[in-house]
Amino acid sequence: MSIANRRNSRSYGLKLTKAGGIYIIITLLLGFAAVNTGNNLLYLMVSALLGFMAISGLMGQRNLKRLKVTLLPDSDLFAGLPAQVHIRLENARKYLPAFLIEIAIGEDSTLLPVLLPGQSERVSLSITIPLRGYQQLTGVWVKSRFPVNFFIRSSRLPDPDQVLVYPTPHSGHSISGSQMAMRRQQRNIARPGQDGEVRNIDNYHPSDNYKDIHWKHSARQAELKVKRYQQLGGESVMLKLEDFNGSLESQLSQCTFAVEQLIRHANAVGLQLGDLSFPPQPGRQQRNRLLKELALYGHR
Repeated sequence: MSIANRRNSRSYGLKLTKAGGIYIIITLLLGFAAVNTGNNLLYLMVSALLGFMAISGLMGQRNLKRLKVTLLPDSDLFAGLPAQVHIRLENARKYLPAFLIEIAIGEDSTLLPVLLPGQSERVSLSITIPLRGYQQLTGVWVKSRFPVNFFIRSSRLPDPDQVLVYPTPHSGHSISGSQMAMRRQQRNIARPGQDGEVRNIDNYHPSDNYKDIHWKHSARQAELKVKRYQQLGGESVMLKLEDFNGSLESQLSQCTFAVEQLIRHANAVGLQLGDLSFPPQPGRQQRNRLLKELALYGHR
């Protein structure tokens, strides 16, 4: 995932829960009753309730102290497709654990019941970014309902750096002559070698076939993994954006899909984007370079 620098200041929030609202109403009613009747027992009850609320508020505030959150964007993002963002939460306190910590980004969240002193946990949250190009991720929120769910205290981290979002990979419905040629090349080279021996285990990409998913490794890593097979050497392919049919976004999506497929099948792939030309080369570095150019096409 490519990054562009951008920082904002940290912010905090406080939200009253339904249970907290009921607690405050009961306390106010008892306070009015104490004033009207002059009953010392009611005064003591109101004092105890207010004291408990103050202590719970102080404990809730301290529960968020010295928690370090690190965003670990280590996967590719494609426009309109769900992707996993990894977040590491560390309790930097020496003695006190953290309780009921919720981490949220966008609409997805996860809850950590307890985080011991000096301990760190890594969680994965799902995000979907609809547009390609450099996009701003939603800020990461760390929330706490500790100790009795009267208030939700929250701390919003500075906005993460901008991330590069690639076009949505899509094979398209209509196939041009140049695409037919590419498909013939794929059939000639995309046969597994050495009796189908698995070369390595790699991260899942949206254009991968579900039949190649390695379910055992996926369960261990808590994210989808796929098997990569030995392939015969590929040919050089020069892609041209205008050879794909449809609107500009559709052309970019189809070209992204073609780059993904051809690079994986050991082809040397090049790209012609208007006046820009990138000579054919194999490998993941070339794949990332071409996808970046497609993601930023028309945005510069």
